Amino acid sequence: MDEKIDALIQSGWDVLDSDFNPVAFRRWRTMALDCLTTLVGPQHVYTQFFDDWVRSADKRDLMAGEGLLIAAQSILPRAH
Repeated sequence: MDEKIDALIQSGWDVLDSDFNPVAFRRWRTMALDCLTTLVGPQHVYTQFFDDWVRSADKRDLMAGEGLLIAAQSILPRAH
C-alpha cells in the first residue's frame, strides 16, 4: 500500500507540474479517494476531509489532497 500512496503522491505532483489537466485531476482524485478508503476506511477523518475538500480541479484542491495523502502515509506501519 505504501508504494501505491507514493505513486499517487507523485501523480498529484505531476498533474500540478503539468498544464493542470482537469481530466487528469479527476482521475487522480478518484484513485486517491479509493486508496484512502481502502487504507483507513470511508469514515476516517482523512477520507472524509479528502472527499469534502478535494472537489474542484484547481491547484488549491490538489495541494490539499496531496497533504492528506502524505498525512495518511505517515500512519502506515513501516516495513523493517
